[in-house]
Amino acid sequence: MPSAHRNLSILRLYYMLMGGGGGFLLPFITLFYQQQGLSGTEIGLLSTCAGLVALLAAPLWGRLSDAAARPRRWLQLELLASGMCMLLLSRQTAFVWMMLLVTLEALMNAGSSPASDALALTLLSKARSGFGSVRVFASLGWAVTALVSGWLIGRVGLIVAFVGYAVGYWTNAGILGRVRLPKKEPHLPHERRRLGVRQALRVVRHDRRLAGLGLALIIFGFMMYGLRTFEALYLKQLGAADVIVGLMSTIGATIELPGMLWADRLVRRHTAARVLRFSFLLEAARLSVVLLFPSVPTLLLMRAVGGISFSWYVVSVLGFISNSVPDRQVTTMLALFNVTLPAFIRIVAAPASGFIFDRVGAYWLYALGAIGSCVAWVVMKTLVRDSVKSSAGLLPGEE
Repeated sequence: MPSAHRNLSILRLYYMLMGGGGGFLLPFITLFYQQQGLSGTEIGLLSTCAGLVALLAAPLWGRLSDAAARPRRWLQLELLASGMCMLLLSRQTAFVWMMLLVTLEALMNAGSSPASDALALTLLSKARSGFGSVRVFASLGWAVTALVSGWLIGRVGLIVAFVGYAVGYWTNAGILGRVRLPKKEPHLPHERRRLGVRQALRVVRHDRRLAGLGLALIIFGFMMYGLRTFEALYLKQLGAADVIVGLMSTIGATIELPGMLWADRLVRRHTAARVLRFSFLLEAARLSVVLLFPSVPTLLLMRAVGGISFSWYVVSVLGFISNSVPDRQVTTMLALFNVTLPAFIRIVAAPASGFIFDRVGAYWLYALGAIGSCVAWVVMKTLVRDSVKSSAGLLPGEE
């Protein structure tokens, strides 16, 4: 089998296990916190601490990965440590120990997502495939394991979710050793610059498209944060069983299977900026339906619509960034947008959304999400052109 096709098969398996590990745990993590006696405000505080650490750590991991001769070693370390932290978390009842482990996991796992996506872009450039054709396997893994995990949790307990997460991440650490990376090609002088945090922020500040993207993602992420955190608890309040919570995640992830491939075609036809605007409008529409008809069947149906909007969001954001900066700076810029920026949002939004949940419940979080989606669309429409700037990714004076 040619090296490019072999790498593509390994990469798809890697993303399927990554999504599978997340599907085992992440839809149920809030249920675990509630089972341990935490309030919405305390859950938000955990997220705030993790976000603060990720805010600082993600660009550093990205810079290490960009500069390292063997960036896979850093990624393998992150995956092993993340699985171990989550297993230890499953045995904790004291809030202080839970906070310590959540913070440590955020520190070690902050760079895994951008490093994985940067590795995918490197390998896909040789295989001539779109990112959606690989990312779809993460959705497949999530779709299967979220449903299985919900069923097992109802019979065995929440420990199943933590074990499944650790097994998925640890297996991926081993799989990475099977990837055959291509030799690094020489870079132009301005591409040899490895971005630090300050340099990355300078690039964003001086590039109207990247700045507009950042502002839109901040608004959208802040207004959607509480909904993503407490939606499982809202389902439980409406009378849904654990298996229904898993089913909702499975429905969304299953719809992402064709959604990711569709997103690849849309980005090629309409540009990443336009597809991202589509995703914001679709998200606003589905949240408005939940506000009008709040019930378990409505939430399940609208999660299917959310699978499409999420697919468009993921593929368009990555495509936007990868087309806007030199290859040598992609991992650091992905870390800034996909980890540091969400971490900043988490620091502010987590306690605020926890407070709102404790006071008025999860229903009004849907209204905030719909408003945020609309405002993000306006920002993208106003500030971001569909064409790609030829000087994107360069610091002032490098043009």
